[in-house]
Amino acid sequence: MTKRETKTVGRLVALAGPVSVFLSLAACRVDDGPTGLSIVQDQDLTTGTGTGTSNNGCVIPGAATTNRRTNGVLDVTVPEVVDNGYLFYPLVENFLGPLTGLSAEGTTGPSEEKNNITVESFHVNLSVAGADGSFTWADGCSAEFDSPVPTGLLAPGATLSEIVSIIRPCNAVPLFNYLDGQYTQGGMPMLEVTATVRAKGHLGGGDIESPPYKFPVDVCYGCLQAGYSDPAAAGFQFPNVPRCSDLTSNPYVGDPCNPAQDELVLCCATGSDAQGQAIAIQCPGVPTGTATATQ
Repeated sequence: MTKRETKTVGRLVALAGPVSVFLSLAACRVDDGPTGLSIVQDQDLTTGTGTGTSNNGCVIPGAATTNRRTNGVLDVTVPEVVDNGYLFYPLVENFLGPLTGLSAEGTTGPSEEKNNITVESFHVNLSVAGADGSFTWADGCSAEFDSPVPTGLLAPGATLSEIVSIIRPCNAVPLFNYLDGQYTQGGMPMLEVTATVRAKGHLGGGDIESPPYKFPVDVCYGCLQAGYSDPAAAGFQFPNVPRCSDLTSNPYVGDPCNPAQDELVLCCATGSDAQGQAIAIQCPGVPTGTATATQ
């Protein structure tokens, strides 16, 4: 389970006007202008060491991280892609100012904040560049969908973060199939998938959506399992997979929420078949070897 934090920040837009201002924002959707709800950035979970190690594991900070990820990478050959697809970590902000009004009980009830926004889902639309006419999405798994998230309350001026599946596992399957058909030893085919994402929620009695946020993802075949600089892993470039019993350490553990994306990951196999091919591959690999003492 992930931990989500919410931090109140300074008011950026003051809407201290009449209730009619609040009502005019209900059921608000625009193509690219402000609505009061906005995706600020994609949160960066890494420490900057290059090994994909997060400060706090799979924890998405509720306040803006110093670094922001402007594009993603998804390696469809990492087995965990069938569980996670690509996960987007948006920081969402309520840009509205406080607006206090009567509660549903009218004059007999307490005043309540009218500009609270509840975030419930994200609308995603995928486009693919770099593929020929043979690429198609799978039946029953279209390129446009709503990705639900746990309901989050955004007070005026506040931020929160979510984990959003913008390339679902069922979307990743045809991407894998296409790249698998393009793969040759020594080459790494790639596609660019751009996700156009909107945060969706409720404001008062109506719906509200953020302006679109475009996030490109390079979808590759083995690229996060190559380019290791650590000597302990240099001999295991994709498609080579070490046995877990041959590893005494793993300097490449990948993204803390999804090892199939963004950071280099070293996988390992717990066994092999009759042809010597690795089976039961785990990513990141858990070393079970014993270091040899030096004399």
